[in-house]
Amino acid sequence: MGRIVAISGGTLESTELLNKHIIKLSKKSNPNVLFVPTASKDDAGYITSFTDAFNKLGAKVETIAFSKKDYSEKELQRLVDWADVVYVGDGNIVWLINTWKKHRFDEILYRAFTSDSLVLSGIGAGCTCWFNCGYSNSHYNRGESDWNYIWSDNLLDLHHTAVCPHYNEAAIKGFDRHLVDTGLPGFALEDNTAFTQNGDHSLFLKSVENAHAYYLVYLAGEISHKEIKLVRADQVQDDNQVTELP
Repeated sequence: MGRIVAISGGTLESTELLNKHIIKLSKKSNPNVLFVPTASKDDAGYITSFTDAFNKLGAKVETIAFSKKDYSEKELQRLVDWADVVYVGDGNIVWLINTWKKHRFDEILYRAFTSDSLVLSGIGAGCTCWFNCGYSNSHYNRGESDWNYIWSDNLLDLHHTAVCPHYNEAAIKGFDRHLVDTGLPGFALEDNTAFTQNGDHSLFLKSVENAHAYYLVYLAGEISHKEIKLVRADQVQDDNQVTELP
């Protein structure tokens, strides 16, 4: 299996320690980072902010913008082959997954994961997409200012679990209700936390002190919530460090 850093939410500033961990996991001091802001419909300001933030961390950044260019599968494969890291931005998870499947980009990323050729990472929708299914506020409602909380199935399923980013937001608690129907355990991640996978090793990280994550399982007719022990991203001892689920 490959490498994943799935960040629940936060800003580029508040998640900087997690972004530094992504670079560390790439095993490159100056990695090639491929930014994929599909979920924001390739928002120009987001692209600029991300590029500036990762340039400051020593990375070279290229962007795939599906709304601005019709990529061939060969072009997409070339960009993924160039990258040491793929970072998927936040936004509309449904738009993201439909766009990727239209271009078969999901298949390219799956092959990259199974060959462990790069680190797959992202935030918000870019966290949710790597799991089997998830519940998120990342469905932007036709350009309006309100956000809907939605359940998304048929994701990349690189980790066979349900996930809920932004779990510190009150409306997101609907994840508990949806989880009952999946038959799967779930990770409920507050902002500024991340699930990471390095081969067979899974580790849960945080970039700020007051952040929490939970392991949810439906047992005996009710949801069991157990808090996951988080490690500060700048205090990871080695690549094989793991988090024991409660």
